[in-house]
Order: sequence, then structure tokens, then C-alpha cells
Amino acid sequence: MGKGDHVTGGEAPSAPRRSPHAAGRDQAIRKTSGGAKELDGAGRFGGLNLVGLVAVVLGALPFLTLLALVEQRWPPLRELDTAVAQGLNDLIAPHPVAVQALGIASEAGGGATAGFIMALAVLWLLIRRQRRLAAYGAVTGIGLGVLVPISKALIGRSRPEVPLRVVELPTNASFPSGHAMASVVVWGALALVGLSALPPWRRRLLLKAAALLVAIVGFTRLALGVHFVSDVLAGWALGTAWLAVTTAAFRRWLRYRHDSITPVGLGERPSLGMRIAPRDEAALPDGARSAARIALAGVGTLLLVIGLGLLVTGPLAETAVGRWDRQVVQTALTLRSPELTEVVDAISMLGGLWAIVATTVAVAVLANAYRGSWRPVLFVLAAVAGEVLIYAVASEVISRARPDVQDLTAGLPAAASYPSGHVAATTAAYGALCVLLLSYFRGSWQWAVVGVVVLLIAATMASRIYLAAHYPTDTLAGLLLGLLWLSGLRHHLRVTRAEAPEMPKTRVGGAS
Repeated sequence: MGKGDHVTGGEAPSAPRRSPHAAGRDQAIRKTSGGAKELDGAGRFGGLNLVGLVAVVLGALPFLTLLALVEQRWPPLRELDTAVAQGLNDLIAPHPVAVQALGIASEAGGGATAGFIMALAVLWLLIRRQRRLAAYGAVTGIGLGVLVPISKALIGRSRPEVPLRVVELPTNASFPSGHAMASVVVWGALALVGLSALPPWRRRLLLKAAALLVAIVGFTRLALGVHFVSDVLAGWALGTAWLAVTTAAFRRWLRYRHDSITPVGLGERPSLGMRIAPRDEAALPDGARSAARIALAGVGTLLLVIGLGLLVTGPLAETAVGRWDRQVVQTALTLRSPELTEVVDAISMLGGLWAIVATTVAVAVLANAYRGSWRPVLFVLAAVAGEVLIYAVASEVISRARPDVQDLTAGLPAAASYPSGHVAATTAAYGALCVLLLSYFRGSWQWAVVGVVVLLIAATMASRIYLAAHYPTDTLAGLLLGLLWLSGLRHHLRVTRAEAPEMPKTRVGGAS
């Protein structure tokens, strides 16, 4: 029977032939019923892009409006800028402690801080094999570094003139505020990256914390008298626009690569690779018992350092030990020269506050990324925090005067020579790095790093003597403090040799 023959007799009639239009309609219906998720995902993707477009408009238009008003010197805006700058200066200038606190808080949006944080975030993501998110962070950060100087060059606006200058004025232009822009981009990008790794209630907390930090940075720039209100508003607006552009572009990139889009964060599916600590490893091996043992180790280190300090400043002060202390300091005086002093100052800075903070944060973040656990983070933070606490108590109890010669330091407490805080901090921070390297890695290269750290600690000890900030026994006590505390902490936290963790293999955000 041919295709065109009709069925006769008792045979059931065949289904009527359908037009191409009807067949196409049925096929569309089947695709719709079977692909609801795809259409729903596409709808969410479109919604997210719309939100990104709105954010770009809301950020770019205020910036351009402020730019025009500042260029035209619009009187109401000038009056507001001047009134806020002078009013906050009158309020803040008489309080040095408040000025210092504002200066520290302001660094959360500083250029060096922004670059450091974004670089750490990119490295963390690369170690966790979230290469696409790492690319997002790198592009966002590099663009910020280009956008800030270009936007400042548009006008070249001078900084505010206030009655009492509380900080040194930056040399670049005032409009827009680079700190305000950087805080929006950096903390906003980190919040977006972290959203998919957190449960809903923590997402809200993260967004609120990021917004609060951005607001604090903006206020500090006003209170310190280095920016006008319009500068800060323009920085926020331009930062929001740039963040919206990179975020929208990233989402479109995911869509182009056929990755599913979710309304969380940047559109990445939550995955094991995005968990901050995916390993089932408790931060404290034995819970409260570990905490108690660590506390006892700290007390033991403190008592030993104090006991040695009492001997050095008491019975041993007029013995060969005391004479050796004073003789080394006098010998160091004969070695001084302007060139050597510059080198020594640079070495001494490696044990300063900001160097120690940066080292501690970097080691903790990268150790968490590699190990996938909170334990190395706790180890690093406790190493530095415990050292600071032990040093503070020991120096207060001993109260040893600094060497009675011309020192090359400024602002150091006169009766806090023993033990050396710089040496103790250097030993704790950089020593923690060595402990983690020797515990988690294999290879001869790690001993090269340990060798560099040993040289750094020795150079720090020599620099503190050269600057006449400490006696040799002070530096030895700082070294002993750091080593004993690290040893006890490593033992009780069980930071020992272990197999390298298996990195999560995730497609989304992973291999590109």
C-alpha cells in the first residue's frame, strides 16, 4: 500500500496528516514542557542583566551629574561641600585618638589595600580551581586600578581647605574619591563572589557588612578632611557602575558558555569548591581541651620570658651578660652611616605593624584555600595574636629601659625594651608560614623559604640593635618568645605533616 492509499473495510483509519505549522506547534509544546528549567533559567538571566543595566545607569548618571556640577561650581553643592568639610574638621581635629582610628579604618578602601585584597581573592579562587571567578576578580581589580587615575584626571580638583589639617594630603586630585570607589568595587565584588557559598541568612549579613564598610570608608575620607561630599558620592557612583559592568559581562559570559544561571551572587552554582572550609577537620582537635592546653602553653611561655627578663635586668645586669649587652650596642654605634641606616630601616619595617598584618592575612587566606580547613587559619591568627599578648604583659612586667644612647627610632615606649616586639612578631608571623610549608608540602624548595625566613629574623634582630631600640638580650628574648609559642601552638593544634588535600573538581567556575 502506498503512502497515498486510503484504508478501507474494518481497518482502523490512520491519523490524519498534520500541516507543517501544526507539527511545529506540537514540537514547541513538547520542548516547553520538557525544558521549563531552561526557559526559567533564561528568564532569570534576563532579569539579572536588567538589574545590571539599571545599576550601570544608576551609577553612571549620578557620576556624570556630579562631574558637571563640580565643573560648573554649582553654588548649593559648593556650600554643602565646604560646610561638611569644616564642620567635621572642627569636630574631629581636637581628638588625636579619633584621627588615628579614622586613619586606620580609611585603609579599608586604600589603593594598596584594594590591590592586596583583590590579589589574595584571585589566588584563593585559583587554588580552589574557580578559574572563571578568578578571572572576574582579576578583571574587576585591574579595571579599578585604571579607572581611578583616569577619572581623577578629568577635573584635577583640589583637596578641601580646612582650619586644622589632621593628615597629610594625598598628591593626586580630589574628585572622585579613590577610597570610596575602591571600597565599593572590592568589597562589592567579594560579596558577590561569596554569596553562592553561604546560606540565605548569611548572605544578608554579608551584604550588610559590605555596605557598612563602604559607608565607613566614605565617612573617614570626609572626617579626615581629604575629600568633599561630592567626591565621595562620585566615587560610590562610579564604583557601582564599574562593578555592574563587570558583573553583567561575567553573567553573559556564563550564559554564552551554556552554564546555568541562578539568582545567587554572580550566577555560579553553589559548589563544594566555593565552600570556605570543605574539609571535615575541626579547627580545635579536642575542642575546649585544646583551647585550655593552648592557654597553658601561652602562660608557660610568658612565665619563662618574664623569668629570664628578671635575671637579665637583675642579678646578671653587672655580670658578663650585662657588659656584653652594653658593648654590642656601643659597637653598633660605630657602624652607623646614612646608607646603612636606610637599609636597616627597610629591614625593620618587615617586622612593623602593617607588614605583620599583611603577612598574617595572606598566610591565613592561602592556607585556608589550599588546605580547605579553618585549622591553619586559627594557627596563624593565634600565633600572632598570642605573641602580641605575651609581649605586652612581659614588657609591662619587666619595664626595661632602652639603651642609653642616641636611638634612630621615634614614638617607642621608653620602658619597653624587653623583649623585642619586632623580633617576636617577625618570628611568629613568618615562622607560622614556615610551619605550614613544612607541614603541608614536600620538596626541597620549602627549605629555601625557611632559609630566607631565618635570614630575615636574624636581620631584624641586628636592625633593632643598630637602631638602639633594644639590647641583644632583648632580641634573643623576642626570638625565644616566638619560637616557644609557635612550638606549643603547633603541637596542641596538631599542625603536622599531612597528605595534600584533594581539590574539588567542579565544572562551573572551575576549568574554563
